[in-house]
Amino acid sequence: MSTIVVTQKNGVACIGADTLSCLGSLRQKAQHVVNKTKITKIADTYIGLTGTSASLVVMNSYFSNPDRPRDFSSCEAIFETFRYSHGWLKAEYFMAAAPDKGEEFETTQFYGLLANPHGIFAIYSYRSAQQFHKFWAAGSGRDYALGAMQAAYDKCKTAEEIARAGLEAAAEFDSATSAPLELHNVPLLSAAKPKRTRKK
Repeated sequence: MSTIVVTQKNGVACIGADTLSCLGSLRQKAQHVVNKTKITKIADTYIGLTGTSASLVVMNSYFSNPDRPRDFSSCEAIFETFRYSHGWLKAEYFMAAAPDKGEEFETTQFYGLLANPHGIFAIYSYRSAQQFHKFWAAGSGRDYALGAMQAAYDKCKTAEEIARAGLEAAAEFDSATSAPLELHNVPLLSAAKPKRTRKK
């Protein structure tokens, strides 16, 4: 598993992840693995995924085709982006999308967090998305990260400090999370200063 966090404060969004890979009880720490990242960048959006490492490989391959739509600017746009991708993922990547008994829809095997100039979001297997005001976390160390970010939010000045606090707590207490940490900052459009108009 993994721990992914997103947060935003003072006009900047931050996404972060740990770098530990686990194969059952086998732990692969960052110093042993070249492709240790759990975060990728698609256009202006950083995306961190939990679960199998194949998910990030598939996402990068799918979006390497520039003709495939990618809009992560709102919950509705994220849904449409992944709704379009669902058929391709089944056909080209052999995604196991059959619903479990009792589920109403097929699942897309992506679960994670996004940060971009429009804000911070979570994506879920039914292709739905949620946008957050302050922070969120996903993965095996989520509960530890959420508690730490709640405690740190008002005390810290930057989004990166808050994200780091969440990841460090997860790395301390969750067996599937470990440093070093990966962090990316994104200026928010809402923080852009309006252009001054000259008086005639």
